[in-house]
Amino acid sequence: MRAFRTSLVVASVLGIAPAWVQAQKAEEILTRFKPSLKGVEFDTPSTKDEVEACKVERVTDSKGGVTGFAVRDSQGKLLRRFIDTNGTSSQREGEAKAATHLDQWSYFHDGFEVYRENDTNEDGSLDEVRWLNSGGTRIAQVKAGKIIAWKRLSAEEATRVLVQALVAGDGALVESVMASPAEMKALGVPSDLVEKTTEAVAARAAALKALQGTLKGWDAQTTWSRFDGLMPHVIPSDSASGLAQEVLLYENGVVFVNPGGKADPRGVTYLQVPEIVKIGETWKFVTLPKAVDPTEPVVADAEQGSLRSSIFGRTESVAGNGSEGGVTVPAEVLKKLADHDSKMPGAEASAKVLAQWHLDRIEILREVIGKAKGDDERLGYYKQVIHDLAEAYKSGLYPQGVQVFDRLIKQGGKVGSFAEYRKILAEFDLEADKPGANLLEAQESTLKKLEEFLDANPKADEVPDVLFQIANVNDFNANEDQARKYFGQLAKDYPGTDVGKKAQGALTRLELDGKPLSLSGTSLTGKTASIADYKGKSVLVLFWMSLAEPDKREITELLDLHKRFSDKEFDILSVNLDPERALLDDYLKGKSLPWAVITETGGLDSKLANQFGIISTPTMFLVDPQGKVVSHRIRKASEVEKYLEKPLASSSAGLKFETNNK
Repeated sequence: MRAFRTSLVVASVLGIAPAWVQAQKAEEILTRFKPSLKGVEFDTPSTKDEVEACKVERVTDSKGGVTGFAVRDSQGKLLRRFIDTNGTSSQREGEAKAATHLDQWSYFHDGFEVYRENDTNEDGSLDEVRWLNSGGTRIAQVKAGKIIAWKRLSAEEATRVLVQALVAGDGALVESVMASPAEMKALGVPSDLVEKTTEAVAARAAALKALQGTLKGWDAQTTWSRFDGLMPHVIPSDSASGLAQEVLLYENGVVFVNPGGKADPRGVTYLQVPEIVKIGETWKFVTLPKAVDPTEPVVADAEQGSLRSSIFGRTESVAGNGSEGGVTVPAEVLKKLADHDSKMPGAEASAKVLAQWHLDRIEILREVIGKAKGDDERLGYYKQVIHDLAEAYKSGLYPQGVQVFDRLIKQGGKVGSFAEYRKILAEFDLEADKPGANLLEAQESTLKKLEEFLDANPKADEVPDVLFQIANVNDFNANEDQARKYFGQLAKDYPGTDVGKKAQGALTRLELDGKPLSLSGTSLTGKTASIADYKGKSVLVLFWMSLAEPDKREITELLDLHKRFSDKEFDILSVNLDPERALLDDYLKGKSLPWAVITETGGLDSKLANQFGIISTPTMFLVDPQGKVVSHRIRKASEVEKYLEKPLASSSAGLKFETNNK
């Protein structure tokens, strides 16, 4: 590995003119232009014939203006796309040549964009990079070709960046994933912890050098494998903690690496991470991790302390002596579990093979639990056992699993309630998969069991999820009174949870009829699209995803509906909820939609999806010419017509709707 350095990486080659790129052969583009940052996995043809078969093509806007160029392989898959995002490159036939400036450079893997470099301020240099799809979700701020901060970074990706930084000896990159004193202060943690963070920054160079010296078996080819963090914890913002905002964190996580060179995997150290905390849209390390020798038990450094301990003013052991916190399982046992996980059968495996894999994993987990000493640690592994048990049981090939479930339920406590909840869900899956199954009966039986679970376990950790399950099913089946009851309880009792926030949005949606609709967002063109723009028109609002087959089938019907009624003051406003914009762009290639599309990336967890409690797609609202919702429960395009007053031609102020529909 390299020593820690301060030198800068090569800056990105942004700002090249589109005309210059077009004049180059695919070979020149593929070999000359590379990502400015290392560690990006993207496709490049490997043989001369494959390279020569690649084609360079123009990328045009909706008006036919050239905005950039792309390279495709012999199968038509995208390899590169270099474009101008703000129109400075666009030039149409007959117009004078415009100023040219490519400001977005994209790289692809298996036809999907995985990495993007941006010049967002048009100064001809790279200032933002994004990883997408299989590349991840992180977004970095860049200056002089070097990452200086993160705009979005998941916990898993934070550990990956740390491994890359340690391998490269890049101290600045390490610092980018460490919580700063200002960030810790903004979280509202005690001042003594802020002071410790300040002291750690001053001593970081020496600490990094010491850490690098303990990385046994690491070399320049070492890569990140995975992050095991069990599940995140939350410290609520209440009188007990004194926090102004809740703090989300992982405690005592483990980071495994893939050894490079000739290193023996059994002797390669891995990292123990005391805490990773969420700060805005990023996850960062509170302290540097500790390198763990796999031949020794995993024992945390007590001097590193605990964020929870600092907040609540108590001393909690992190050394694994039976209290909350510590990871005490010997490394060789964890290694056995990691090796088993690495051999998980693929999607093509038979149900029998997959069920046996889960059962074998349970046997290893039992060994892990036997070595664990902390209650939280054991609970985490027990939940993994229950998950594997449920997967094996619902396959139908392990009927004796019901006895195992019952034994776990009899343990009581958190293990018992979690086992009971997962047994209910597994029994539904098992029943629903039977040939000729009556799904409604299975669903009703499951709802009854979940309601009985709530009565018997009113304080269980699973209560929010159970409430959401019951409310969700009733909502989908149009049992709105029951849906309101359970969504209401969820929103009232668990307002700070993700499902509690979704429940509040669902209550808003269920009460929309007869009320004005407030909805706006950024459209495909980058401008604001709002329901307020459609006054005087009847509007169907559609929430959809491009990867969902039911949504795509419905859009086919909606295209016909829009064509037949667009001349009668009727329109459609759609909200796309794809996790990433690239998915929508791929779907729209070669086609266009005759209505406005609001792009709301993030799936069912996005802002607009939560605002209206969207739990499935397609979801549709019908809005009258005055902007009030006629129905929040449109399931099919064909249902719209029953709301229309006949004859349609007599309506000069837009389509009229029946007012007695419920």
